[in-house]
Amino acid sequence: MPSRRFGMWLGIALCVGVGTAAMFPATALAAANDQDLSQLMRSLAQVKSASAQFTEWKTMHMLSAPVQTTGTLGYVAPDHMQKITQTPVSETFVLEGDTITLSGGPDHQTHTFSIAQYPQIGGLVEGVRATLAGDLPTLERYYTVQLSGGAADWQLLLQPKDVDLTRFVKWIRIQGSGDRIEKIATESSDGDHSEMSIVEDVGNVR
Repeated sequence: MPSRRFGMWLGIALCVGVGTAAMFPATALAAANDQDLSQLMRSLAQVKSASAQFTEWKTMHMLSAPVQTTGTLGYVAPDHMQKITQTPVSETFVLEGDTITLSGGPDHQTHTFSIAQYPQIGGLVEGVRATLAGDLPTLERYYTVQLSGGAADWQLLLQPKDVDLTRFVKWIRIQGSGDRIEKIATESSDGDHSEMSIVEDVGNVR
C-alpha cells in the first residue's frame, strides 16, 4: 500500500480542483514577486485555526460524468488538517503531524499510515499543508512555486520537482484573498481533476 489508485483517491481526499491554470514564465516572477510571496506566506502563517464548508466537482476518466461532493474542512496550525466529506458518500481524511488516517470511502474501512513511509504522498499532502502554514521552505522543497495577482486576489501554482511525485499530481493551484484560501485545484498525470470552492465559517478564530 498504497497503489496508484489509492494515491489518487488520497489526492482527491485532500481537496484538489482545477481550472485553466496559467503557466507563468519565470521571467514574470522577478525579485519583487519573490518578496510578495514571502509576504503572503507570513500572512498565512498568522492563521492559527480555521474551518470551512466546501463544494467540490471531481472529473475522472473512469466516470462518465463529474461528481459533486460537499462537506467540511478544518485546520489547526501548524500540522493538523481535516476533511470530512458528507455527500454523496461519507469519507474522512485526517492529517495529524506525519500520520494520515482515512476512513469510509470506497472500501468503508480505516487506513492509518505515516507519510514518511510514502515520500511521494508526503509531497502531495505538504503542497496543501505547507501553504496553509505559510511554510515556504517546505513548499519549495517539493514544488516550484509561482505567484500571480495581488494581495486581494492571489494565485499560487505549484509544480512538483520530484519526478515520482508527478505520478500523483501534475500541478496544484491555490487561490485566495488576504490570508484566506478560497479555491484549491489540481490535475493528475492522467488528466483526472477536480475543483473545490471553500467558504470559511463566520466567527473563525484566526
